Amino acid sequence: MSIGRPGALRLVVASGVFAPVCALIGMGLGALIRHSATTMVVNVVVLLFLPSFTTDRYHWPACVRNALSFNAWHRLVDVTYGHEPFTLTPRCPTTLTGGRIVFGVWALAAAVVAVVAVGRRCV
Repeated sequence: MSIGRPGALRLVVASGVFAPVCALIGMGLGALIRHSATTMVVNVVVLLFLPSFTTDRYHWPACVRNALSFNAWHRLVDVTYGHEPFTLTPRCPTTLTGGRIVFGVWALAAAVVAVVAVGRRCV
């Protein structure tokens, strides 16, 4: 696939941003948990297992699914997006903009949690 193909640049940028967002999520979890093995297990559960256990058949689980970082990445890289039963509502972002917002919120929340947790515990 060439970079000039519609959606290819978005796919490359979203995949490039996904790794740092996952690292920030891991950093935030590590600052909260403070135990490396537990942090890695929780990070894998949050990033990989939780998206596979949520469904988009009902509204509430679809909103939880849409708020996860893996599904935000999937929305950004899916060129044929638009087949989901729940579209954009104020509580359930499913558009490309919603995917970008979810990435930003996860990264910002993880950074804030890490700064606050480390600032309170370590001198």
